[in-house]
Parts: sequence; structure tokens; C-alpha cells
Amino acid sequence: MGNRLIGYGSYLPERVMTNQDFEKIMDTSDEWIVSRTGMRERHMARDDETVVDMAAIAAQRALDNAKLTIDDIDLIIVANVSAELDFPSVGCQILGKLGATKNIPAFDVRGACTGYIYALHCARAFFTAGIHNRIMIIGAEKMSRFIDWSDRSTAVLFGDGAGAMIFEHSTSSYSGIIDTVIMSDGNEFNMLHGSTDHRIIMNGPETYKKAVQLMPDAARYIMSHAGITADNVDWIIPHQANLRIIQSCAEKLDFPMEKILVTVDKHANTSGASGVLALSYAFDNDIIKRGQLILYPAFGSGLTWGAALIRV
Repeated sequence: MGNRLIGYGSYLPERVMTNQDFEKIMDTSDEWIVSRTGMRERHMARDDETVVDMAAIAAQRALDNAKLTIDDIDLIIVANVSAELDFPSVGCQILGKLGATKNIPAFDVRGACTGYIYALHCARAFFTAGIHNRIMIIGAEKMSRFIDWSDRSTAVLFGDGAGAMIFEHSTSSYSGIIDTVIMSDGNEFNMLHGSTDHRIIMNGPETYKKAVQLMPDAARYIMSHAGITADNVDWIIPHQANLRIIQSCAEKLDFPMEKILVTVDKHANTSGASGVLALSYAFDNDIIKRGQLILYPAFGSGLTWGAALIRV
């Protein structure tokens, strides 16, 4: 049992923080940030703007795009690690925000920067099993909650935002979420993690080495499993962690940068929201066309990594 993409939506907070803004509050420069990360600006949520607020707006925009209401959805999966409340799930809170009148199941997955692929993996399994007919998948993060403003090596890296995609059952197995692969290595969690006082702790050089190894590995694995090569892929939408990582992955996959979507300069790293925000940006700017094949590799804390093949 296949599926197809029927709607998408996104939300970015109004406040934009540029590299020049960081120059005013810490010992850094636009040149330093761009040369090491490719980032130029990022969106930051207001203090009173929550993950649920952002996710609900993205979800409603996806529903509007698909010409549906929340009661037309029969499962919500949210990729998130930055919710203000430990419980209930962001998914359940979204149902309340959007006024659902049906008892729609909803849950969150915590795969960090790989979270959206973990959510896609779950959705594909539900479609394959024939359990659900129409699934909304949301990536929503307020990473600014964890920023240590005294640490220039991590403070400049993250942004906030949310995106949503809606898939529904289809008789074609060659559309929608075609294939997914997810992996993890808990022995390496200290390389990148959140501290007990809500700060991001990262060994930058080691994280970079792992990312440029494991993201291409996941991409090669899923292409081999699907029986395709890079020539069959229209676009790669990688996790937007760092431009140097993206360029290294492109080189290792022998894939032209012209066919790799880059939004890290505009959004920075939005963790579990990264891929869906990039895809929404591509749709909104008429970059990606319906029917094209998208490869989405990601890497994140856990360590987690994986990839998804989606025909949009």
C-alpha cells in the first residue's frame, strides 16, 4: 500500500537574527560564520512563542494547502526535541489548538536532526500495514531555547521554525514516501547532546567527521535498496546543518551542487524541522516540481542518521 503527498505548509518566526546581530553581542564576525557554516541569518521565536504555536500554524497551512480540516487526518506524528513541556506530546497539543473533534492519535518522535526521517519511517510503516489512511507529519523546533550565548561555536548554528506534510493512502508504491532507512549509535551520544541545564554540547570537529561519513552512507544505502543510482534522483534535500557538510556529501555522492537544495544560509539548523522547511521553501519558490524524486539524508544527535526517498 503506497501513499502520496497531498499538502504541505511551513512557519518561520518573524524575528530574523543576522550574523551582524551576533557581531554586536559576541566575539565573532560575518566572515567567520559564513566561512565555517554558510549561515547568514536565522529565524528566532519570540519568548512567548512556543513549539506548539509554530507547529499548529504549519499544520493549518498544510491542511489549507490540501483543502482539508484537522478532522480529515487520522494520525499526527511530530519530530521534536525542544518542546517547552515534557508532556503531553506536541502532537496532542496541536489537536487542541486546531479544534479537532475526533479522537485522532498523535505522538512525538525524538530523533534530533534526523527526527523528520524517523517520523517518515513510522508513517511509511503505518501505510504499509494499512493501519492509517491520511497522516500528517510535522517537524517543529525552538532550538533558541538551548542557545548558550557565550559560546560562539554553537550559538550561531541554530534557528526556529516548523513545517508539515500530509500524505494519504495511494495504490501506487512509487509515489509519496517510497523508502526510508534509520540508524543510531548510542555509544557516541556525548559527541552532540543537550545538557541538564538546557545547553547544546557539541564536539564540532568530531561531529563534522561523522556527518560527512554517515549522511552519504545512508544515501548510498537507500539508493541501493531502492535499486536506483544518483542519476535517478532529481534533488537532494540534505539536513541543513552546515554548508561545508552539504558540499562534502555532494562530492562523496558525485552529485552536482546545482541539484542540492540549500537553505542553511536562510534558516540555519532547525533540527527536526530542517528538511520539511527546505522542501516547503522549494515548493513555495517553484524550485521543485511535482513528480520529482527527492533524496533526504540527515544526521544528528544520538547519534542518529538516515535517509528517505520521496516522490513529490
